[in-house]
Amino acid sequence: MEYHSLSSPLALALACAFIPSTSFAASLDATADNSIYADAAKAHTDSQIVVTASRVTTQAREIGSSVSVITSDDLVKNQIMFVKDALLTLPGVQVTSDRPGDYTGVSIRGSNNDEVLWMIDGIKLGDPSSTSTEFRPDHLTSRDIARIEVLRGNQSSLYGADAIGGVVNIITHRATQDGIGINADAEAGSHGTLSGSSSLIGKKGDVDFRLTATGYRHTGPSLADPRTAPAGAITEEDEYWRYGVSGRIGVAASEYLSLQAIGLWQDSFSDLDNAPSSDSLNTVRKKEYAYAASANFRSSDHQFKADLTASRYVTRRLYFGTYNRPDGDMYKGFKDQIGLALNYGADNPVSLAAGANWEREKTDQLTAYTGNFLQHISTKSVYAEAALRPIDNLTITGAVRLDDNSRFGSFDTYRGTMAYGVGPIKFRASYGTGAKAPGLYQLFDPTYGNPNLKVETSSGGDIGFDLQLDQGLIVQMSYFFNHKKNEINWDASRPPSGGYNQFGRSRAQGVELGVTAQPFSWLNLNQSFSILEHQVDNSLGGDGEYLDSGRPEYFGSTALTLTPVDRTSLTMRMRYADGNRSGYGGATQAYVVADLLGSVAVTDSIEIYARVVNLFDRWYQTSYGTQSLGRSAYGGLRLSF
Repeated sequence: MEYHSLSSPLALALACAFIPSTSFAASLDATADNSIYADAAKAHTDSQIVVTASRVTTQAREIGSSVSVITSDDLVKNQIMFVKDALLTLPGVQVTSDRPGDYTGVSIRGSNNDEVLWMIDGIKLGDPSSTSTEFRPDHLTSRDIARIEVLRGNQSSLYGADAIGGVVNIITHRATQDGIGINADAEAGSHGTLSGSSSLIGKKGDVDFRLTATGYRHTGPSLADPRTAPAGAITEEDEYWRYGVSGRIGVAASEYLSLQAIGLWQDSFSDLDNAPSSDSLNTVRKKEYAYAASANFRSSDHQFKADLTASRYVTRRLYFGTYNRPDGDMYKGFKDQIGLALNYGADNPVSLAAGANWEREKTDQLTAYTGNFLQHISTKSVYAEAALRPIDNLTITGAVRLDDNSRFGSFDTYRGTMAYGVGPIKFRASYGTGAKAPGLYQLFDPTYGNPNLKVETSSGGDIGFDLQLDQGLIVQMSYFFNHKKNEINWDASRPPSGGYNQFGRSRAQGVELGVTAQPFSWLNLNQSFSILEHQVDNSLGGDGEYLDSGRPEYFGSTALTLTPVDRTSLTMRMRYADGNRSGYGGATQAYVVADLLGSVAVTDSIEIYARVVNLFDRWYQTSYGTQSLGRSAYGGLRLSF
């Protein structure tokens, strides 16, 4: 089969570029709202710094990758409770569920969820006890977040495995001025929803700190959708709750050396259903925690930097149900890491970075479902990156990485980027390779594992531009492509009852568009639009025909925000997507969903807000058989002192 051209969709996307609207996260220099402190987001954005895309440059004008930045102000204005909801409107990003607490996957440019790396303040998140080491953002809230950077495309040369599709890097609030601030919020609404959070943040002399507590719960409705399940199959609502704490403490040990420790912990409970067919009495209890310590050195001339970080992420899942152990089927995963990053040259014509990393993944599985096992795997890595600035406004970067896996031996990845600025426009391009080792469950599960699996590989790139005008117009546009080999898939023919095998190939290409416009001081327009062509060859041996995978081909969002008077805002936003035939059990239909949001700042310290989700009560599914929320209303209060 010919891999058909994107000429018509590309023409459509080019036409859309002149519509005065875009993704709210497209701007690289939006400042964050804050109270007594200049938080990390504001500190970064005021100088147009992007921390994720490169080890050798952080200046937005020199970044050759496609990146979106979501600030804390964006999270507040859009009333984002869970981090995954902040990604729903980004170009090139698909999220499998918009329901709180639901099992959620994030895809960037057609990637699988296990090909997206998540980080919080330098901690790599990923559950080695899952099918393939991956992070699920089901329970991660937006509270205490200063900034989210979403980097698209192959990033394995900088961040190793799990970064084939891209990187989601979360940066939390940090006080930079002496004083203490208290922030709190409370919200209630449909489906018995109650949520709240409080945060204490401050700085005194050389010490800064933050402590945050969060909680959320709702009582339903059913996860399995009655409209696509057999008649009479749905009988109960499905409860969900989660609560957690997080914090950090930093010390400026000297003018050149700083130390910090960070941590997070969260506990959650979810009713499970056999979507799309029926209810079930199964439940899952999941606990997660992570902690890290780092030391950061900066020379007096800021030409040399050294960062040493050690971190651990742990998750424990207990499943209760008819076919589980009385004490619950247990899956426990550990992800440990020690990393050293060196950087020299800053904005010189040549700047260099190098680093080394050790990582260990371990899982302990005790189940009645498929059996028990205890396994681990470790990887040692070294990388180097260089930036060249041969002429004004041109930056070229190249990176290479070598990973030595205790089971699969050595494999290398590389990446190159180019950025060239002409007045208000920056042209950029990137190309890179990626690699991902199989998960411990895929290798060693007593029932479904396959110890003969090998490393998956990928290659891909993009070309595009970023335009930013003083009049408030920001445009991002990219064409991208990606190819993957040796993909691990489910093989129903493997004895005795199916299992994992390695025979897949896939390829994707598409167009991403994000526009922000502010034609008047009281009017802001945001638009994102994406086209994705994703094809797979799942024939044994991977020598068959590429076929349409059935993933949504078109998806996007539109938002209109009015500020009629000072301290008051009203937003209408819409999300839309093509039908999805790639899920289990059936195909979802194309949908358009509208939300209405409003807020009033009573004083500098008190804000009242409300929203109606799915304003017109449309029936839709993001994943086949899973029930999305009908018309739902929520209201809340924010305090900041």
